[in-house]
Amino acid sequence: MIFKNSLFLIIIFIQFACTTGQKKIELISNEGEVEFEFLDSLRIESLVELYLADKNEQTQHLLFNERQMEELLITDLKGNIISRFEPKGEGPNKVEIPLEVAFWQEGIVIKEMSPEHKFNFFDGNFKKIAQSPALTKGLNFLTIYNSHRSFSVLENDGKTFIIGQDLNLIPDLFLDEKSENWSFYENADIGYIYYRDTEELKTINLYPKTWRPRLEEKWVGRVSSYLQVSKSDNRVAVLPSVGNELFFYELKDAGISPLFQISLIHPERKVDFPFDPKNDYVLYPFFTQLFSGGNYFLAEFHTELPQEIYDSFRAKGEEFHSDPEYWSTLENFRKVKYILIDKNGIQGAISELPISGSVHFMDSNDILYVKRSSENELDYNVYYRYRVFLK
Repeated sequence: MIFKNSLFLIIIFIQFACTTGQKKIELISNEGEVEFEFLDSLRIESLVELYLADKNEQTQHLLFNERQMEELLITDLKGNIISRFEPKGEGPNKVEIPLEVAFWQEGIVIKEMSPEHKFNFFDGNFKKIAQSPALTKGLNFLTIYNSHRSFSVLENDGKTFIIGQDLNLIPDLFLDEKSENWSFYENADIGYIYYRDTEELKTINLYPKTWRPRLEEKWVGRVSSYLQVSKSDNRVAVLPSVGNELFFYELKDAGISPLFQISLIHPERKVDFPFDPKNDYVLYPFFTQLFSGGNYFLAEFHTELPQEIYDSFRAKGEEFHSDPEYWSTLENFRKVKYILIDKNGIQGAISELPISGSVHFMDSNDILYVKRSSENELDYNVYYRYRVFLK
């Protein structure tokens, strides 16, 4: 069964602009169509709500984690449980506070929540066999990942390297009020490549030179910038959470090399929407996730709460955040939306998924794993699989 969704087909031309010695290559897009092909669904028999963390393309196994990372489950594509592991705790094969998990070789890798954010490597029997050096030197930013992961595990000629982003890489000297200016974006590296075999850690600037706030020397806060690697080649996409731009790179031994950028378009996301870092986050349509498949990337954002509605609640007093009506209103206005982009910059806007829910994962075959919005416990761990493509 194929579902169609309005989007923005691409008529492409290349625009060159030279600014402060930086060549800007931008692809500009117009209107088109996205299609969803329903494949099947899977259910995991578990009494707790699970989140899909990863898929092993060789074994076709899926890796799920419980919200608090109390338990990990590995299943087949039908949802049959193959193995379980309780990673949380103290001991030789435990992680005190596990944060994120992914498949690695025959086992798994767990990123810990700590001032050092180390990677913990486990074999296929869940025995810890290695731990990385410190990735960071502090815990100044806290992000809980349920249906998203901040890093990608890559294998090349039997060697492992991990590429990702972490705001905790920002040095302390850039965390005071004096650093709250645009030059922060020139100096703060929040991306990294960790080479497991040599234990080398290379940092990457994920605030591109041609990102509009940096180009215009405008301070928009210490915002996230999402990084994902294509599951079929070395194409990398970087998506700052503020603005409209998506940046494409090529992953090389020396790091990432810029290719081009595009301005993302969605009929429910205003272009050049004003942003003030002092405002409540609900007033801006932040990009909140970036997924990667084999041929496509998928950007996620949430629509904003209108200023006048926000002001009407704020006028009731400082405790308006505890008003149930406020949260009900927020739920009605802040909707999750998506933009599908291929590796050439062609894009399409998705206003509604085929079912009411949210995307939890995208695999190398460009199959989306969608979890239905439901308060029914029987639906907690049901995932619907849709192949997605642009036409």
